[in-house]
Amino acid sequence: MNVQEHQEEQLLKVFENIRSLTNRTNWNDPLPYGEFLMMFMIDVMMKKEGARPDTPDCRGIMVSRLSDLLQISRPTASQTISTLEEKGYIRRTTSASDRRAVYISLTGEGQAVFRERMARYSGILNEIIEKVGREEVDQLLATCDRLRNVVEEVRRRYT
Repeated sequence: MNVQEHQEEQLLKVFENIRSLTNRTNWNDPLPYGEFLMMFMIDVMMKKEGARPDTPDCRGIMVSRLSDLLQISRPTASQTISTLEEKGYIRRTTSASDRRAVYISLTGEGQAVFRERMARYSGILNEIIEKVGREEVDQLLATCDRLRNVVEEVRRRYT
């Protein structure tokens, strides 16, 4: 095996290992990681927009925006949203001006569950950061960001 083939094989293994860290990790949590990630993204975007879910003018984030941010299909996003809605963690709000536009936001119960899970993940992530080292984690984050940008650039040329 030449150096190029070896690097390609190793890179594919690293991609799979990174994916398996989140997708298949069992943290003994009744909230599946995909649902947590959806709630995380809703929370991040609501904070970014300065929206307060307890106010009547809070609209939330559109399903299409969530699917784009999470890089999942709209049907997958809708399925996760339906599951979270059944659990009482999110609410859908239809736009008064455009009935096709649906906004998603966390309910009070959803916020409480999210904060609880986030505190748990924060503890886990903090321990990982301490064991690996902050400097190495910063290097990993910079490398992953650069890699993500390159992968997106190459993907656009092949799709």
